[in-house]
Amino acid sequence: MKHGTKLAAVTTGLILAGSTSMMAGTTASAATNMKGGPLPAGTTAINILNLNDFHGRIDTDGKGTLGKNFACTILTQREQLGAANTLTLGAGDLIGASPFTSSIQNDEPTLDFLDAIGMNASSVGNHEFDQGYDDLTQRVEPRADFEYLGANVFLKGTQTPAVKQYQTYDVAGVRVAVVGGVTQETPNLVEGSGVAGLDFIDPVLGVNRVADQLTDGNAANGEADVIIAEYHEGGPYSSTTGTLEDQLKVPVFAHLVNDTSPKVAAIMQGHTHQAYVYDVQVPGEAAGSTRPVLQTGQYAASVGKVQLGYDAATKKVVGYNASLVPATAPNAGCLANPSFQAASRIIDDAIAYAAPIANQPVGKVTADITRDGSSDRKRESALSNLIAQQYVESVNAPGRDFGADIGVMNPGGVRADLLYGTDGTVTFAQAATVLSFGNALKVADYTGAQFKQILEEQWQPATAARGFLALGLSEGVTYTYDPTRTQGNRITGVFLDGVPIDPAKTYTITSSSFLITNVGAAPDNFGTFLKGTNYRDAGLVDQNAFVDWLKANSPVSPPQVQHGVGVLGAPQAVDYGKTTTFRVEGLDLASTGAVRNTSVTVSVDGRTIGTYPVVQGRITEPLPTRDGAATVSFKLTGKILPDDSPRTVYLKVVAAPTGTTAYIPVRVKG
Repeated sequence: MKHGTKLAAVTTGLILAGSTSMMAGTTASAATNMKGGPLPAGTTAINILNLNDFHGRIDTDGKGTLGKNFACTILTQREQLGAANTLTLGAGDLIGASPFTSSIQNDEPTLDFLDAIGMNASSVGNHEFDQGYDDLTQRVEPRADFEYLGANVFLKGTQTPAVKQYQTYDVAGVRVAVVGGVTQETPNLVEGSGVAGLDFIDPVLGVNRVADQLTDGNAANGEADVIIAEYHEGGPYSSTTGTLEDQLKVPVFAHLVNDTSPKVAAIMQGHTHQAYVYDVQVPGEAAGSTRPVLQTGQYAASVGKVQLGYDAATKKVVGYNASLVPATAPNAGCLANPSFQAASRIIDDAIAYAAPIANQPVGKVTADITRDGSSDRKRESALSNLIAQQYVESVNAPGRDFGADIGVMNPGGVRADLLYGTDGTVTFAQAATVLSFGNALKVADYTGAQFKQILEEQWQPATAARGFLALGLSEGVTYTYDPTRTQGNRITGVFLDGVPIDPAKTYTITSSSFLITNVGAAPDNFGTFLKGTNYRDAGLVDQNAFVDWLKANSPVSPPQVQHGVGVLGAPQAVDYGKTTTFRVEGLDLASTGAVRNTSVTVSVDGRTIGTYPVVQGRITEPLPTRDGAATVSFKLTGKILPDDSPRTVYLKVVAAPTGTTAYIPVRVKG
């Protein structure tokens, strides 16, 4: 059951040259953090229960535990706060990249579940566009009883909103407007063809324009007493790994909190799957005048709770509380609650529908095959590399042979780990959840120089929410990099089967249609993928191809080789009798259970120079984060070359026991 009476929402286009300054007669929404105490006397309580990045997590264990815990927590909090004073809102990615129970029915059970627990509105997230704008407007929105909002999404080349920009509710006699905004990176995060007809502007600009409109004194275009911003964009740090000061060093986060109109009383965030609650100074207001900024984490782990105290006399929010409430198991009150019962039935029915397919065994693993441990996408992972290799083998199979040289996997496309469990059996549901988007497998041709540039693009633009995205790579591909160098100049060598990549030679690369595309914006900011030639469809869906590959190759073991190795202080030349010293870093995969290297052996032209210990520990800056490092120091003695003519040879660095390998070109005198 929904709460808060929905008022009319004006969704006509806004003038794109508008100001975000305070309008005459309006007041800012600066307030005092009550730190869990009572709201100021005489104020009206406006309560918000919030979620973000739910991603269809109604069920992950075949029992619906996660979804039922979340439903009970939401309903219990609403009852405690007072239903008439409470809105249930979201910051996007409520669907998409979902577990099998939801994805097998195209996330329709999740939409029904969210309706059952009383969702009022949510910003659109990038995953709401996974199947394109038409799917969002013609299937998703009609199925959802709640409103999807996006003040920064327009029909291409126009000022016509592509989705509703805001919705206004009467909460205990106070007009509360919820304004949505989605990351401007959305065209880079979904298949380009699905959003080719849309423009995504700066979400802060979109929210601010609506805030101005709702406070301009003109009832014809909508008015609001309190404005809530729901941004599907956020900071990269959780409450345990980053302070507000840390967050404010990140341009995206700083822009969201410092430049959002002071007319906005609370800022809800999502997209980066982090959990935090901050009090942030309202721009232009006296020191100590703050507003809450909140993100709930991911996957229904917690509920965001914000209580605003609205003073009708001053027409301002003057006090607030903000916190995260962990999801807990259903209690007796929930079990008797009709809304909980309805939500629970939706989950149970979805599980029953999916179970006959979900439980089919499709293969085995010898151990856990995981992502990068923290799933922050900043490190290579065993699972991403495995999928990249599977892509090559699938498109090169007999009768299909596309001649792919290299497989690439984007880390954001890997949505779950392959876990050993009790006996290593992998079910259809487990495999399908790993690759939950159902993208086509494609191939295209790129020069060696273009492939090198693709590797350079792992270091993301300063405006991106994540500073580094580690590509998964197929067997035989290795590269070296120097993280201290400037953007676009960090890759120092690229090799295929131990042979340097030829910049002018053509190589055939395979990946999902998310990366191998020549339509739309740069996928995950990997713009060079748009510049290939001879694009062709392999006639396979990644999810199905992965399942078939597991069936044919079981049992499957986790890869242990790290493809990219940092080399700092790489020598340009080696002189006989003189000490040569350099560092190799990031020798180990970050995946859970990855084998840790203990030593590296350095050789040149087959002659061993020395063996050096690997020191364990994580190096975090500059990106990417790197596990396992060794310092190499030696003097070259004895004749290496057959004559006295100087030439370039390769120092070969091999880590034991995994076999991670790096090649370093040096000039050696004969």
